Amino acid sequence: MTLRFRLCVVAGLLLAVLAAAGFLLVQTVEGSQLQQLDQELEASAPLSLIVSRPGPGPSPKIKPPRPFTSDNAVSDIFVATISQGHRRVALAPTLAGKEAPQTPQVVSTLDPKMLRPQTVGSVSGTERWRALLIAEPGTSERVLLAVSMTRVDATSQRLHLAVLAAGASVLVVLAAAGFWVARLGLRPIVEVTEVADAIAAGDRSRRVRKTRPGTEAAHLARAFNLMLDEQQALEDRLRQFVADASHELRTPVSAIQGFAELWRQGHMREGPPLEDAMRRIGQESSRMAGVVEDLLLLARLDEGHVLERGPVDLAPLVHDAVLDASATHPSRDVRAEADGPVIAIGDEGALRQVIANLVSNALIHTPANASVTVRATARADAAVLEVTDTGLGMDPESAAHAFDRFWRGDRSRTRPGSGLGLPIVAAIVVAHGGQLDMETAPGEGTVVRVVLPIGPESRLMLPHSEEPSEKLASR
Repeated sequence: MTLRFRLCVVAGLLLAVLAAAGFLLVQTVEGSQLQQLDQELEASAPLSLIVSRPGPGPSPKIKPPRPFTSDNAVSDIFVATISQGHRRVALAPTLAGKEAPQTPQVVSTLDPKMLRPQTVGSVSGTERWRALLIAEPGTSERVLLAVSMTRVDATSQRLHLAVLAAGASVLVVLAAAGFWVARLGLRPIVEVTEVADAIAAGDRSRRVRKTRPGTEAAHLARAFNLMLDEQQALEDRLRQFVADASHELRTPVSAIQGFAELWRQGHMREGPPLEDAMRRIGQESSRMAGVVEDLLLLARLDEGHVLERGPVDLAPLVHDAVLDASATHPSRDVRAEADGPVIAIGDEGALRQVIANLVSNALIHTPANASVTVRATARADAAVLEVTDTGLGMDPESAAHAFDRFWRGDRSRTRPGSGLGLPIVAAIVVAHGGQLDMETAPGEGTVVRVVLPIGPESRLMLPHSEEPSEKLASR
């Protein structure tokens, strides 16, 4: 059942309730007025017998009524005597004109419990009457007592017109509201459904058109488009990731397969060629194993792998990383700046990998004459780790993709590395609840800054004069 159909059902039920309420209102008012006419007839029944008798005056046992005027209780009552099929009119109201009521079928007596008023028409005309046919005691004559229902019919007609006008107004308002809701509320939802069906059918380029802002449907359409765009971007990144990972793994696999094929064909069976082939197979195997290990680490971090938490002094880690870099790159200028204890809360092994990856990345992507400085500082609210180099720097586009997986500024892939060093750094920093920022510009070098949380243990070891620094914006 669609939402549009449900709204139509609700509108129909509302109209039905309003129609029932209008019908009950008309019936209640008409019933109340008929009850008043019946009471008037019942109160005037004894007096009508006096009026219907011929002769110069009433019976001496009954007090004569006042002269009949428009103010009298029976001034609007029609009184006639019926004897042997002949009708003698004793009193006719002026408002009735020449019309006279028909004779009721039910005969009543003067007993109040036996009075049975009926609704009858006119002998000639369209006017309706509320009438009593009373049997006069001791005779065969009947007295016809009737009151015109002109005012009742007029009131009922006005009520019918009022109810119809109210119903028409409600119908117009419901139609306008339905059109407004369907145009502003349901149409975007219908379009979202159509786009979802088209995407399910394979057309992933479809999007919901922009609608008037400020409505829930427009918000839904924007959220739906954003979800589709993010899903498309995620799929694009996944395809690129698979392509890059395949490229990184294809080179060592191809090399190992090539050496194995040469050995199978009888080449490089012994001597220096065999030793060189085994050395190259070992290098490519190590390279492939490193890529696989990095991918597994990223996968664990993406799945929310829980790292160990504890106070870690960053100063020894910085000195160790600089010592390792000086051993592997003895010709490079690598410096450490971390005099006092810099305590952060985290996993020591993971933080060692962060520093090692940042230093390695700086050494690989800077000229031989560029210097690299690793700095650890303690602040009142965080521990800050900075790796600064005096290399060529990066343009804004390259800096925006520096932490993307398998991304390289040099697309020829002639530089060493798998393109996973900085993404691993970003994942570890996020897992620690820290922030990562990069400051770089062409010709001005690069500064990678890591801000890590500190705990109560490390706060006790900080100088009291240290002022809180501004919170660094994460990338």
